[in-house]
Amino acid sequence: MINKDQKTMSYTTGTSESSIKIGIAITPEEKREIYHFRYQTYVEEMSKHIEEGDYANKLLYDELDEWALLLYAKVGSVIIATERINIGTLADFPRKVIDILSLDEFQNCYINHNDQKFAYITKLMVAPSHRGSPVLYLLMAECYEICCRNQIQFGFGICNFYLLRLYEQMGFHRYCKNFVYPGHGLAIPIVLLADDIQHFRIIRSPLLRIARKKATINTQEVEWFHDKFTRNSQFINSQTVTEKELWSILCQGLNCPPTESIALLHQLTDAEAKKFLHSCGTLAHCYAGDMITNQGNISYSYNILISGKLKSLTFHYPIKEYTLPGQNFGANGLTEHNKNIEDIAAVTSTQILVLSGMAFPRFFHSHPDIAHKIIQTMRSLTQ
Repeated sequence: MINKDQKTMSYTTGTSESSIKIGIAITPEEKREIYHFRYQTYVEEMSKHIEEGDYANKLLYDELDEWALLLYAKVGSVIIATERINIGTLADFPRKVIDILSLDEFQNCYINHNDQKFAYITKLMVAPSHRGSPVLYLLMAECYEICCRNQIQFGFGICNFYLLRLYEQMGFHRYCKNFVYPGHGLAIPIVLLADDIQHFRIIRSPLLRIARKKATINTQEVEWFHDKFTRNSQFINSQTVTEKELWSILCQGLNCPPTESIALLHQLTDAEAKKFLHSCGTLAHCYAGDMITNQGNISYSYNILISGKLKSLTFHYPIKEYTLPGQNFGANGLTEHNKNIEDIAAVTSTQILVLSGMAFPRFFHSHPDIAHKIIQTMRSLTQ
């Protein structure tokens, strides 16, 4: 069982703040503070339309909060980030969560362990002023250690496409189909394996520092997962695909070099484009009927059609479709965070390239010359 009175830990960071304190909310006042922080982030900042919660008092919460561990990060007395983790058996989770995450399949991994527990990690958010600071890693590291202490092998989550790179950098895997997460748009289930040490090592996950200290490693469950989900997967992990491999995949999908068909790359050399795409891009698969962008939602990515067919559900006269490989769709969320003006859905099985606005600031810091060219090209495309 989880000890609800687990200790609060402090970490000294290299950022301007002297320390970040990671803790678990115990009192109703602490939990209310987290619910309000969620409201500020999702509703006031991101303009998301979340059904659950108390809008009159500016609080967001749902049924899972009743038995979750609510983690927070503070600088002084101010919350700068939060994350939620639910740990339980299959019977503890609502049916909709079981279905979305395909937990029934993971239960089959444990033939003689009907009481096997899983972790469900959600509501991870960081205040704008601290994005790019160590706080996200500190929260994820605490979640990982909680899973290890409770002998949890599989830690599940869900994320939008623009966050896939971030979670894959931690060590998460994609493993099943997208779904529409009410208030959040199109999302995909992801899972972290506590004993996936070799994968952590290959991708240089920041969690490796903790993982390699584990006294016992269960490779049987790790092998089961990779045999079932990843070895013949259509998903292309942003952290295991090489720069050369990604370029080759895009050339094949576009039937030409990306610098020829993607307008955003026209001012870049092939070498510059390869570096940018590998640093900020993630290939994502969409299925017929998937609503990829929602009118009014803020965009945090720049989306490129690689193959397949999309259709605008907003503009009907004339019918607006996206069929040209290399074509951009949706609002610019790479260099700015603009609102989408269309509902755009996949008509057929579709592959898209998601250029993440979360990854671009770090790329800008490492490769300012390339980033400036991209910004200049973006301005000319949107004028």
